Amino acid sequence: MQHYFVRQFIVFILGFIVCATLHAQPSEIIATDKGFPPNSYPIHGSDLLWKQELEVRKFIKEHPEAMKSNSLHKTTSYNLGDKKSWYADDLSPANGPRYLVPSTCKAFGINCYIFVEDSSWTAGRVTQSSVDSIRIYFDSKTPANPSRGIFATDTSAFGNPPDVDHDPRIIILLLNIKDGYSGSGGFVEGYFYSFNEVNPLTSGYGTSNFAEMFYIDTNPLNLTTSGGLTSGISTLAHEFQHMIHYIHDPSEIIFVNEGCSVLAEVNCGFPIYNPVLYANEPNHYLLDWRSGDMTHVLNDYSRAARFFVYLRDQVGIGVFKKIVASTQHGTAGIDTGLQAYGSPLRFNGILQDWFIANILDDRSVNSLYGYSYPNLPKPVEQTFFDPNVALTTDTVQNYAVQYIAFKAGSQLHATFTSSNPSLIIKAIEIGSSKQVRDVPIGTEFTEPSFGTTYNEIHFVVMNTDPNNQAIYSYTASGTGGITQTTLSYASSEVYYTNLPSSNQKLATRFSPTVSGQLYSVSVELNGGGSAIKGSGNLRVSAYPNISGSIGGIPGTLIIGTSVSKPFSQLVSGSWNEIDMRGANVPITAGTDFHIVVEVDGTTGDTLQFLLDDGTTSPTNRTSSYRNGANGLGWYNRADPNYANDGKNLLIAATIAIPFTGVEESTLNGVPRSFVLNQNYPNPFNPSTTIKFQMPSKGFVKLKIYDMIGREVTTLVDGFQEAGTHDVKFDASNLPSGVYFYRITSGTYVATKKLVLIK
Repeated sequence: MQHYFVRQFIVFILGFIVCATLHAQPSEIIATDKGFPPNSYPIHGSDLLWKQELEVRKFIKEHPEAMKSNSLHKTTSYNLGDKKSWYADDLSPANGPRYLVPSTCKAFGINCYIFVEDSSWTAGRVTQSSVDSIRIYFDSKTPANPSRGIFATDTSAFGNPPDVDHDPRIIILLLNIKDGYSGSGGFVEGYFYSFNEVNPLTSGYGTSNFAEMFYIDTNPLNLTTSGGLTSGISTLAHEFQHMIHYIHDPSEIIFVNEGCSVLAEVNCGFPIYNPVLYANEPNHYLLDWRSGDMTHVLNDYSRAARFFVYLRDQVGIGVFKKIVASTQHGTAGIDTGLQAYGSPLRFNGILQDWFIANILDDRSVNSLYGYSYPNLPKPVEQTFFDPNVALTTDTVQNYAVQYIAFKAGSQLHATFTSSNPSLIIKAIEIGSSKQVRDVPIGTEFTEPSFGTTYNEIHFVVMNTDPNNQAIYSYTASGTGGITQTTLSYASSEVYYTNLPSSNQKLATRFSPTVSGQLYSVSVELNGGGSAIKGSGNLRVSAYPNISGSIGGIPGTLIIGTSVSKPFSQLVSGSWNEIDMRGANVPITAGTDFHIVVEVDGTTGDTLQFLLDDGTTSPTNRTSSYRNGANGLGWYNRADPNYANDGKNLLIAATIAIPFTGVEESTLNGVPRSFVLNQNYPNPFNPSTTIKFQMPSKGFVKLKIYDMIGREVTTLVDGFQEAGTHDVKFDASNLPSGVYFYRITSGTYVATKKLVLIK
């Protein structure tokens, strides 16, 4: 742990930034692939050169003259075809010395020179078309503005770049970055390194290029494909912001610097960095940056992107030039920038409103409670369908949030207690109207209109303390509620329904043994890079009373039963839940009902689903749901015998079964809702017990993580029956400290803290 905090302090002051974004496609470039192989992803690598950077930082502070040019080393303009060997960096695990990259100038524009590594050009990893596209987007246009390029857009938003070489053009070097990539896993997509800003003649650093430049990868990033080109161009906006930020505030914390860079992508018209990653981890310290963890650092990018896009939507892009120019850092720098821009808002208030906006996202309720950016996924919540909840204790990390939702029952009463004065709780009430209410600590909160005016109440438990965790407890009571039953993850049958041939569909049949209302439908998408293509919607429809045989007479689709979810809110390689409550679909025991999934979008929009044979784990086979030229698309199986090959769509239908009165937490011994309990004892030494309750059978993962998010062990990884489960965790081989346990099952996700004291 001590080494971790030392490393965090070191990377806190670094100027070297490596782009680590998983880019989606802008509207002007239709990408059919990500531009790199499956099972590969860009990574963050800001600590790969930290030793060199620390040395450079110290030298510049002691010798500011090293940043100045002189007549013997002044850069002259480059022309097409000019040869030049530039120094680049070995970012592989071996982390070797700087090395020379023979390259050729393949383009120059108003604001840039583009050099291409000769070996990448010979290998066909870069074409003249690729180079010209990069030049045009840097100089002349972006998806956000067809008459303004990345250079003008970034400088307008964040400030002017450095100019140590007395040449206004930025050098962009396209090369196969040495990052240890071996066919799968992480790779460095691009980076800016402030070492190149130092004069080699006055500093003694002979391998400095003494020029404004950054690097874009050519392998595995493939700039000859639409997806690779899109990703590379988006990286231009990201890395150029780092260059600007360096000259104005080289000591800014990584969260703010990276937040500005992912915002630069959005501001240029590229989609926000994977927003689902933050949605799955809202209870994490806002300003943390896990640079040594190539998996969880992606969540940090996602968190920074969401926060800074929200800040832009609330205050305007102009405030960021003030933030970058501020001599203060972190939240103090944000406040200084807001004040200089003339905004009355300050960080602490923005943080609380952001936590609310992530669930409510509705500016009509309050302009502070929503984004302008559309269709952002909601964070995970602890969800109760029974309003009667026993005393529960939990922990919110510093500058973080937890969400607790009640989605069934009536006459809700809830009480929250905590000794931490930095804990603030709000209630978001959603129904025929929406409102946000204060929830006083230690005072009972009541909502008599729960179940009538408001069918959902979301408690936003916010910790505004930047340094300490907040422990709190809550209990709730009410009337009514529902229990849930989820029907099989692998359907019993997949076939064409007897609809007109112009709109044939494949339906999944379910045979319920209980009566109630259709609550939700979940589908599992393939995890490959092409699982989600386009910008359409996943449309789910419920058909009651359809005959179970091929060619049977279909029932009539009830008006209002179709529910859509945008592609931007779907996650590849994961279960995706579609809320069907608003469709009001009745379910009758003993009467089959059918679910149809479709793509609602433009020609070429595609989803890929995993298939299953109903007896084993999902296969690697995928099937596409492609939208055609006429209306909604239907499921198109590659296997010509798709109706009888024994492979079925992975679809789960969840039925809500109502109950009345003040009920116990179980029905016939089966829990009414999914609950992860606090471990006992806690603190513990050396073992403790973790209990969880399941209302229906399903696949469960229960894992232990350390304080910085590294996986320690897996306690459960398999199919579990409905009921209460006790799992023992033995930590005899672990050091004292704070750990976390996280459970996932379908769409249910919950995390709690445990403390080991030896």
